[in-house]
This record gives sequence, C-alpha cells and structure tokens, in this order.
Amino acid sequence: MIARRHSVFFKLHSFFIIASIVLILLLTSAYHEQEVQRQQLFVHRSIELSNTLTLIQNHTCKTQDKKLQMLGYQSIDSLDSKAKRLILPNFLEEKLRLNDVSVSIYRDSKGVIYALAREHCTMFYRDTAEGETYYFVWFLFFALMGGLISMYLLLWRNLLPLKHLYEQIKRYGEGEKIPHTISNGKDEIALISNAFYRALEKQDKLKSSRELFLRNIMHELKTPIMKGKLIVELEQPSANTTLLGKLFSRMEHLIIQMAQIEKMHAFHLQRTPVPIASMITTAIERLVIHHAKISSDQCNQIVTVDQELFTSALQNLIDNAVRHATALPIRIQCDERSICIQNYGEPLKRPVEEALEAFVTERNEGGLGLGLYIAQAVCEMHGFALDYTYKDGAHNFCIRF
Repeated sequence: MIARRHSVFFKLHSFFIIASIVLILLLTSAYHEQEVQRQQLFVHRSIELSNTLTLIQNHTCKTQDKKLQMLGYQSIDSLDSKAKRLILPNFLEEKLRLNDVSVSIYRDSKGVIYALAREHCTMFYRDTAEGETYYFVWFLFFALMGGLISMYLLLWRNLLPLKHLYEQIKRYGEGEKIPHTISNGKDEIALISNAFYRALEKQDKLKSSRELFLRNIMHELKTPIMKGKLIVELEQPSANTTLLGKLFSRMEHLIIQMAQIEKMHAFHLQRTPVPIASMITTAIERLVIHHAKISSDQCNQIVTVDQELFTSALQNLIDNAVRHATALPIRIQCDERSICIQNYGEPLKRPVEEALEAFVTERNEGGLGLGLYIAQAVCEMHGFALDYTYKDGAHNFCIRF
C-alpha cells in the first residue's frame, strides 16, 4: 500500500491547496494595496475639487456643473438611500471648509458622491475616476483561480487511471486473471497502460505454453510409471523387484512435486477458514505414513489459507522430517500463531538458506530437493514466515502466521 505522503494524488491535492492559499494571499495583498490607492485617490480628488470650487465660487451653478463635469464629476439627481456619509480626515475637512460651498461626501455601492450646497443651488456629483480602476483585481483573481481549478481537474482526471492500473497489477500479482483493455489516450499514462497490457498478453501466452508443456510431460511420464509399478506387482518378489518398486514410487512422488510447483505458479490463492488438524490428517494420509511415527497436538486452531496449497506445504515438511529423523516419532506442535514440526537428526551439512532452494539435495539422498522449497514458497504466498532452528539435536521448522 502506498503511503499517503508518497502518493502522487496527495502531492497534487497539496499543490492545489498551497497554490490556492498563495493566490488568496496575493489577492488580499493586492486588494489592500488597491484600498490604499483608492484612499489616496479619494484625498487627491477631494483636494482637487476644493481647489476647483475656490476658483469658481463666484460663478453660477450652471458654470459649476459644466466645469466639474469636465474634471470627471458626473451630475446625478439625488443620493441613493443606501449611501453613507464619510467621516473625513481633519486636514481634508478643514480644506473643504475654506470655500463658501458646503461639501458633504457619501459613498454607495458605485463609488463616491459629493453633495455641494450653495446659497442658490444644491448639486450631487459622482466621481467617475474611482469606478474605472477597482475591478481589475477581482477579474484577475477569478481568472487565475478558474485556470488553477481547471488545471487541477484536468491533471486529476489524467492521473486517475493510475489507481485502476495499480489495482490491476496488484490483482495480477496475486495470480488473478485480468481483462486486457487497451486505452485510446495519448498521454504517458495511457502508453504505460497499453505497454503493460501487451506485456501481460505475452506473459499469458508463455504461461499457457509452459503449463501445457508441463502437463503433457507429466501425463506422458505417469503412464510408463503406472505400467512399471503394475509389472513389478505381478513379478515374483525379489531384491530387484523391491528396488524397482521403490524407484517407481519415488518417480511418482517427484512428478507430484513438480505438479505442486506448477500449480503454485499458475494459481491464485482461494483463502478459506480451515482447521489445522484436518490439513495435518490429509497430509499424513497422502504420505501413507503410519500414525505411530508422528506425535501431534490437538491443533484445533483455524487458519485462513488456501487449503490445497497449505496442505501441500505441511505434507512436504512432514515428509522431510520423517525421512531425515534418526529417532521417531516426529513431533507436530500448534498454537494460535504457529505450527512447528520437530524431528531429531544430524545437523544440516549446509546453511538452511541453501536447503530451502529448489534442486538442492544431499548426494545419494534421491529426489530433486523440492520439498522445503515448496513449503517456503507456499508460506511466502500466504504472507507467512518459515523459520528454522536446530537445538539439542532437534530440527524445528515453524510456520509463523
């Protein structure tokens, strides 16, 4: 499982959140700067209005109206009911008092309004200079945020097939067959996905060919072995017939081991809750070992495993213990976390790591050295550990859940 902090989707979400925060901070800073500029513009325009009124204070209202409109002050009929009167800085209020015109300043949703009251007229003017400068920040913010969200959604949509591809690879690794679906996309992820499915197709063909070859070989070998065993049974007992019987039995056992390996590599686990005792009993019956050679605990524990494969692992461990024991019976012990198979015998002549490899066996021992390899492979498929210890003349192979 991918750690959250390593996920490309986590990084994408983090980038989007950080970029959004930075964009909002930039908007806040720009908006604050615009507010400062608006205040400066307001002061400048108010002083400009005061100076203009000083020059035209003896003129008529019509001349005043004409002059102010030339400076960007638009005449309006009345105040909006929602307009609020502004509290002016002391220096600005004193500046406006120097004229014979009474000036009141208001602000509504559209901007600043100046109310000019003279003896013979009262006029209202809206400052048009302010309204032209303060919408660019909002426009830029929404444009950038829209672009950021669009890019985020586009990248998220393009990366989404990665999750599906990961699940497909995971299922294939567990031995499950997955459908081969070719993507029509043109990006790198689509190319990787198509290359993966083409590789799977070739792998499945090689796998099918290998399975067919092995099954045919095993089938062809079983027929002469069965005939040989039948002929040996019909012959008069002698040293030679006894030896031939053992050889044929050994060859049959080797074919069974090869079949188990073939099944391991071409088979995905079918986990079910199974009593350990029943699998031990099945393994002993398949080995045709007398129960006097084995001492076993009750083993009433239940484990969730592939019954066929796990029984095969127990069968190989028990067979290995019986064949190499210098004293019988061997001992099978169970608890909630492990199954241990113990036998007394000589120490291993090589490291246990070598003994667990395929096709490693002692000289004149017979066999292909596949028993422990099969047990180890089955444990790894289940996510279990196969531990080995040698103490006080006893070999202990333990499967740890």
